[in-house]
Amino acid sequence: MQPVKLLNQGEDYPICHISTPSDDRQVTAIAVDNHFYRFCCIQTDPAVTLDLLQTASAEGKLTVMTATQREYRVWVHEPLATLAPSTDQTPRPSLSAFGAANCWIIGDRPITFCDCTLNVPDFPDAVSGIAYRQKLFSFYCREQDAHTALNVGSSLSQRGDELVISMTEDAYAVYLYEPGATITQ
Repeated sequence: MQPVKLLNQGEDYPICHISTPSDDRQVTAIAVDNHFYRFCCIQTDPAVTLDLLQTASAEGKLTVMTATQREYRVWVHEPLATLAPSTDQTPRPSLSAFGAANCWIIGDRPITFCDCTLNVPDFPDAVSGIAYRQKLFSFYCREQDAHTALNVGSSLSQRGDELVISMTEDAYAVYLYEPGATITQ
């Protein structure tokens, strides 16, 4: 399973064209964290977008989602891509743009996911959370619709918070990484 990057601000990623060894033509891409991600698809349904991101992640693909007010664009990592030569006087994009923190999208509860109660240094009382990938995440919020969950996730990850979005049939739970947390006994 791979993390996803959730972006919603155009200035967070330069748009460019890349070439890949498997394709002779140039394709549209974005540069995030010094890597190229080729354009994959546009979705207008946020639930379908989350399912698509979760499936790609489970297949081991690194993906980025960019959002506008009306649609979600999915981009897939191209590890062997090179920046295509510019055909006009357009300046080449800077590849040092760093994207959002990692987001893990969990569709069905994998064996590595478990509910727990956490002691978090910033909170006086124990809080609900999950243990996932040898990290502890505190419960942040529960949303009824995918659009709100993606907006919350994008905002949190763009401010630097690693997070998990857990999808169930009736809701989306958002959890924040807590590096100083411990599991209560």
